[in-house]
Amino acid sequence: MKKYIVMALILAVFTTSQVCAETLNLTTLPTQTAGGYYVGAVGGNINGGTTANYYCDDFAAHTTVPSSFAVLVSTLSDISGTKFISQSDALKKYQQVGWLMYQLEINPIKTAAIQFAMWSVFTPTSPTFEDSAAWLDASTRIDAGSYDFSQMRIYTPTGSSNQEFVGGHVGLSAVPEPAEWLLLIIGLGLITYSVYRNPVKSVVRISA
Repeated sequence: MKKYIVMALILAVFTTSQVCAETLNLTTLPTQTAGGYYVGAVGGNINGGTTANYYCDDFAAHTTVPSSFAVLVSTLSDISGTKFISQSDALKKYQQVGWLMYQLEINPIKTAAIQFAMWSVFTPTSPTFEDSAAWLDASTRIDAGSYDFSQMRIYTPTGSSNQEFVGGHVGLSAVPEPAEWLLLIIGLGLITYSVYRNPVKSVVRISA
């Protein structure tokens, strides 16, 4: 009997350890508005941790700031729990959103247009603003292999109707593209050939 009690306790502890809800705390509204909407970064944190920026990719829902709600945190390696997983080409669309988030960070003067483009990725019926259509089009033509999405995070609300947010860092990939690899291999080959054909001779200098 004691054996079964111990096993039950171990199972209960293990199960509890696997249930780890993350809480997204949104604390600060974006500093900009456009077309009657807040655009750009929302300040906040996860579980009371370090303050960071979060960007909304979900025009169809509504979230009040400040507020806190449970979220599932996903990476692009597994988007099965994200809000828009059922859409066709969902992974490509999240890559587009990640690229647009990167553009928001490096092109702050274009915050409004880029934010509206981000909303349009998953909600094509969302309103447009200035050159947001051009940004959306640019996002469809990116070479995903040229960008590092490993630090990007998707915050999908669980048990509430809040908006989905994205955060983390997206940057240029450090992995050489095929063309760069080819140039590197050719360069190394030429160096090797040159050394083989013209071996370096040792020279000893003797001073008088």
